Amino acid sequence: FRIKKDDTSDVQGYDVDTFGVSLQAVSPKRAGEWIYGAEYYRDSVDSYLRKYRADGSLKSIGIQGPVGDDAVYETVGAYVQDVVPLSDRLDLIAGARYNYAQADVGRYEDTAADGPGSLKEDWDEAVGSVRLLYRLLPDGGLNLFAGVSQGFRAPNLSDLTRLDTARTDELEVPSPGLDPETYLAYEAGIRGGSDKASFELVYYYTDMKDMIVRTPTGRVIDEYSEVVKKNAGDGFIHGIELSARRTFAEVWTLWGNCAWMEGEVDTYPTSLPEKKREPVSRLMPLTANAGIRFQPSGKYWLEAVVTAADRQDKLSTSDVADTQRIPPGGTPGYGVFTVRGGWHFTKNLTMSAALENIADKDYRIHGSGLNEPGRNLVVALDCKF
Repeated sequence: FRIKKDDTSDVQGYDVDTFGVSLQAVSPKRAGEWIYGAEYYRDSVDSYLRKYRADGSLKSIGIQGPVGDDAVYETVGAYVQDVVPLSDRLDLIAGARYNYAQADVGRYEDTAADGPGSLKEDWDEAVGSVRLLYRLLPDGGLNLFAGVSQGFRAPNLSDLTRLDTARTDELEVPSPGLDPETYLAYEAGIRGGSDKASFELVYYYTDMKDMIVRTPTGRVIDEYSEVVKKNAGDGFIHGIELSARRTFAEVWTLWGNCAWMEGEVDTYPTSLPEKKREPVSRLMPLTANAGIRFQPSGKYWLEAVVTAADRQDKLSTSDVADTQRIPPGGTPGYGVFTVRGGWHFTKNLTMSAALENIADKDYRIHGSGLNEPGRNLVVALDCKF
């Protein structure tokens, strides 16, 4: 429900019914283990838009709401994976997947024809992955791993038919005819663990092709800059993730994790046909979590946690312009402290409480567009039967 400056208003929304079914099976064999399966999902979508005058009377009914109306989106997937022991310490994990997606939209706002349109498009792709796992210790307590895998994402209904405000002062219009995004990801790392301690260190690099990005057209509609989506985003993201846990004196556990990433992608920052490589939009800054947990028995536990994020000032042109979600100059860093605990009355009944953001910090997760709650008390009772 959106009220405009002249007191006119819009009401828009959508209804989605989703049906899905999946099957997975495992077949042990002498040389390893086969894992295979299939899945099917169907989204049925109806959307609406009603415009009202300042006096509250109905002015018009739109062709669609935020996405195309009378639409169906279907996906089918089938996959197989084989785990093959190459030696006592080395395993090969190889997999393949076939994906099919289809969008059938009864009507959408065809801005090129200045009226209703319909579309029916489909995409398919076969992707694979190969992974190696080497046990440095015979008992599996310390492992090296590395792998390469392909990724595939077909355009969804929002990519194809969205008609709604996007970022600050932007109106996104339908963009039929898009191609899928494709990815090639590499990773390598080391993982170790026991009952009292564990750690994992991973480096990854993802090469992106034909990523779907918003592009200005140069047109202005009702004081909004029109944007469409294009397969313009060739680029990369790489990063490091680290996590660790240590238990001592049987009742205390220290744990922590952190993640760092950076990436760049080709975009069209203006309506001119000129590509520019910029930071990936809304890229997560360096973020870390750490905590200490006290659990003297299976019934009680108490934990103190700190979450911290660095300032994010690596912004794309669209991020800089999106001042409703991202403050000028970037999103400030923050540190937030939380204390929480729980009591297991029985195996079926648990009570927990948490005092979040103890210092009442005013902060925002980068790109979210919303400040997180201040000091917050949560009490919960969980009953399972």
